[in-house]
Amino acid sequence: MKLCIFTLTFLLYLSLLVSCTTGDPTLYEYYTEGGIKSGLKADNADHFILNGRPLVIFGGSLHYFRHPYQYWGRLLKQYRAAGLNTVQLYIPWNEHEDLPGRFDFGDHSEQLNLDRLLTEIKKADLFAVVRPGPYICAEWDFGGLPSWLLREPNIALRTFNIPYLNRVKQYWKAVFSVINRHQFSVSGLYSGKNL
Repeated sequence: MKLCIFTLTFLLYLSLLVSCTTGDPTLYEYYTEGGIKSGLKADNADHFILNGRPLVIFGGSLHYFRHPYQYWGRLLKQYRAAGLNTVQLYIPWNEHEDLPGRFDFGDHSEQLNLDRLLTEIKKADLFAVVRPGPYICAEWDFGGLPSWLLREPNIALRTFNIPYLNRVKQYWKAVFSVINRHQFSVSGLYSGKNL
């Protein structure tokens, strides 16, 4: 077992060493060569098309809200070293809007600095698939929904209830104001949103 782990670690190290010394382009260099003309398309059964080039997503989830922000860079480097090209992010609404209308995307807590996280992802040469919810599950309290929603009059959660949808729209407006700056067609970072 130890020999198997050592062999896998050595092969991973060797492949990284070879790719670093051969001058292979980064993901961003490869997918943005000649400029960004299009975003992510799902026209094929076995791969995506990103800016006219095939892309197979090898990704893993990062629950950034469970890790101190000081470790984000290290974790992302480990994801890349493991051969991943994409990070999937859930965004917990209850963390970013703890009180109605009070949003925090890094203004008050660095742990919630979504702009910084998306910048770190690009710096690590990874793409991001962003999943802003509203309901994220993720074994997270109330599925990431803010508990203050329960005090809202005439609200029915996770339905087509107008008061609920109005709150979701407010949240999405706030969260997309951050993540849209990092969209591939704008900055070359994230390749998709999952709502």
